[in-house]
Amino acid sequence: MPHTVEAVLREELRRAGLAGHGALPRLLALLRASPEVHLTLAEAADLVAEAGLAITSGELARQLELLADHGLVGRLPTTTTELVFDTVPEPHSHLVYEESGQVVDLHVSADTLLAMVRDALAKRPDSVEITVRFRRDPATAPASAARIAADRAGLDPES
Repeated sequence: MPHTVEAVLREELRRAGLAGHGALPRLLALLRASPEVHLTLAEAADLVAEAGLAITSGELARQLELLADHGLVGRLPTTTTELVFDTVPEPHSHLVYEESGQVVDLHVSADTLLAMVRDALAKRPDSVEITVRFRRDPATAPASAARIAADRAGLDPES
């Protein structure tokens, strides 16, 4: 990873409240450089293996969740139970095609998005489902992540 990219990613991790050392900067660099922006855990594992980054699938899942909890990658709603991570962290809309499983990024204005929704509903009123997701503020992620981890472990996060 070139030094400039490494420095930028390390700073981005630090601003998000994460450690800028270890495998995390390299993982983030791999995700951001991937030609595919929507990745399942298995696809991310293939990407990591191809790059020669030694990381277990459990640790990879944990690190992807950590990056998502801190707003450095996104999570996509999908038509399956498999998690899909979005390497483009900025809020944007998606079209999800259930038949093919294809996910398309929409970097459009609110007016254009509303026009697309109106058009889709007019053409296929019985086969369009709209999901609106309100993203959590990444600034609240560390407390939320700690609370979730404590809940999973059966601990009281306030103690």
